[in-house]
Amino acid sequence: MTTFFIIALVIAMTGSAIVLGPLLRNFFSGHDDDPRPGITLSTGIILALLLPVAALLLYSRWTSWNWSSTGDQAAQAAEQVHAMDEAVANLERRLKSQPDDVEGWRMLGRSYVNMRRFDKASEAYGRVVELTGGDDVTALADYGEALFLSDPGGMNGEAGALFQELIERAPDNPKVLWYGGIAAFESGDDAEGTRLWTRLLDMNPPDAMRRMIEERVGAKPSVAAGEASPAAVQAEESVGPVPQGTVRVRVSVDPFLAGQVGPSVPLFIFARSPAGGPPLAAVRRSASELPLVLDLSDESAMIDGVRISDQEQLTLVARLSMSGSPRQQSGDLYGQVEYSRGDGNEVLIRIDQVVP
Repeated sequence: MTTFFIIALVIAMTGSAIVLGPLLRNFFSGHDDDPRPGITLSTGIILALLLPVAALLLYSRWTSWNWSSTGDQAAQAAEQVHAMDEAVANLERRLKSQPDDVEGWRMLGRSYVNMRRFDKASEAYGRVVELTGGDDVTALADYGEALFLSDPGGMNGEAGALFQELIERAPDNPKVLWYGGIAAFESGDDAEGTRLWTRLLDMNPPDAMRRMIEERVGAKPSVAAGEASPAAVQAEESVGPVPQGTVRVRVSVDPFLAGQVGPSVPLFIFARSPAGGPPLAAVRRSASELPLVLDLSDESAMIDGVRISDQEQLTLVARLSMSGSPRQQSGDLYGQVEYSRGDGNEVLIRIDQVVP
């Protein structure tokens, strides 16, 4: 917003100079037919000085911008982060004096996951596993999840072996089925991954997870044989012809990342010029709508005078904002493609990367 005001002030001053310049030239060059050039000059100076001030006052009066929301939201977010940090610090101190508190360590692990400190979460859940003697399947699954999210090797490390073991011990545990399926797919055993995720579908998982599973393994036969699944209906609601000058975007998320995404996580789709600059078009949806089909047209344009139909090339980005902010932050999930109109009018964006 500060940058906007600087730009607006420069534009207003330029307009003032345009008004004042001719008046100054006329005043100093003189005109025989103007007996009171001083009045014209003074009036011009007053108008030139009032123009930028009036513009800023009028904008602040009639703008739809919520002047207090940005500051309030930032303050609230800072307070929430501070409160979370303080609560975790208190819990850490308590566990130092009560190192055998199983539920305390479990709570600490959940807190670290929420803060996306997965390495610390694996340490906390590891302590739970140690205290329960490896008999708590839920603790083992939580430990495996934290290992998977913190290990760059993914399921190629300790997490993969752990979930393969847990499949035998807890074949009906949803988290075991989810991550066991990921481990199977990563190892190339698509048949086992499909078996596990199909079983998970029978347990009525969250909508976002269901859509990711159905994208990978297909809908359950009972659904496919009859009424179309909600995910299929959602994804195909724009299957009609693509209007002239419109870019049809199909957005999906990698099933391996879907387990980190809640249904209310905001989804932002941006179109930018490959040369950079502000978004030319932006759309906000939510993770619950994935997989998603939408059209970017001239009506989606954010900048006056810019038409999507005139753009021969675009950089298209789909981002799941884990913080809820439209600004990119560490931990966000995203996919990006370079679009050229010569390649057609449809493009697929797969969200399969994590902002470092």
